[in-house]
Amino acid sequence: MLFKMGHLAQSTDTRASQLEAAIPRMIERAIATALTPLKGSIDSLTMRVEVCDRGHGASNEVTTLKADIIGLRKDVDQLKSTIFTSLFGMVEIVDDPSADILACSNVSPATTIGDEVRDDVATVEFKAKTDEEHLGVREEAVYEDLLDLEGAMYETNRQASLRDTSMVGSSGAKDAETP
Repeated sequence: MLFKMGHLAQSTDTRASQLEAAIPRMIERAIATALTPLKGSIDSLTMRVEVCDRGHGASNEVTTLKADIIGLRKDVDQLKSTIFTSLFGMVEIVDDPSADILACSNVSPATTIGDEVRDDVATVEFKAKTDEEHLGVREEAVYEDLLDLEGAMYETNRQASLRDTSMVGSSGAKDAETP
């Protein structure tokens, strides 16, 4: 049991460090994705200003647009160069002796054999729900077949009863008269 707990602690530490390394890259990708359309619109504005500048010469409106574009480019560059991990700040870890976890375990990496594959809770619930639906459909079919069987048995018995009574009546036998 202690061996499994050590393995679990080591696995948790490994996954936590992988997550810590992946989060900043995910944030940077999201920011780059959000800023790419801005960069495209800034570039198209720059081209329009240059075309306008060539056709009409430098005017106050063109100069103002150029200044705005330069400001927007600086903002985009500043956002791209921001280190977002510093925005989160430091998280204070409370010193609680009941929550002490050893920094390293006595389980050697050579004894670990891999991750244990477990069913997803949602998958298990879905399978249970699907099984219940299949059972409901099957029960419904069985009850329908049972009703058909009962009807067929009733009809068979009724016809046999009619046949038996008609044979007795057609034989010409009479009941003995009682005095």
